[in-house]
Amino acid sequence: MNFIDIVYREKNFNKIPPIIGILFADLFGNAIMTFEYNSHNSNYGPIKSYLLNENNSVEIDLVSMFFSSFSTFASSTNIKDLSHLEVHGSNYKIQIHFLFDKFMTIIFLNSNTLLSLEHHEDLLHYLKNVVKNNDVMLANFNDIESKVIIREIKNNGNIWLKRFNKSYIEDFKNGYQMRFDNVEDFVEKLDPIIKKELTGYFPKIPKDTLNDLRREIKNKIQDKALDLVYEILKNAESMNNE
Repeated sequence: MNFIDIVYREKNFNKIPPIIGILFADLFGNAIMTFEYNSHNSNYGPIKSYLLNENNSVEIDLVSMFFSSFSTFASSTNIKDLSHLEVHGSNYKIQIHFLFDKFMTIIFLNSNTLLSLEHHEDLLHYLKNVVKNNDVMLANFNDIESKVIIREIKNNGNIWLKRFNKSYIEDFKNGYQMRFDNVEDFVEKLDPIIKKELTGYFPKIPKDTLNDLRREIKNKIQDKALDLVYEILKNAESMNNE
């Protein structure tokens, strides 16, 4: 298993997607629809599968009802222009966005997901367009006509969610690959220095043995450098999450 795969698994992206799913609800907490994975032909499951434990089962409607209370609280106190909230856990985190003073989106994420500015803007742009273009249907979500349209929006949203997660994981791996390549380049630049010092200190060692020793020293330096880079990134991510 290479360095990139190790980091990918340590972040738990092999079990929990970057974005688990998105719940749309009105400001009264009525759940309207979800963008999520199904349990078939996928490594990931629907939102509810991540909310279960051996002691209880949480209904999606209860989640939206709970977070709608924050909007009610803000409107009855002196909290102005409440646009979003975040809740952090060790296994996943939740972002709540209030859109156009009518709806809210509850976004369930892997706790290790750190959205870049570009990813965050793409996400919000898509969600706002869904609401803006289907305002009446979402507001009257129990109507028969609305249910047909909402089912289509949901299907398209499920496809979009998978594409978004695929793009995020590709960017995540490419970012770590770039750091790995930088470390590799740095170690290669040290190679002439290592060779010169070994040759100077051990002039009588056979060439093959000297090359093996040089390679072993380079590998040790590279491993240590990657550990250091990873620790720096972990500390930076920890500070971003505070």
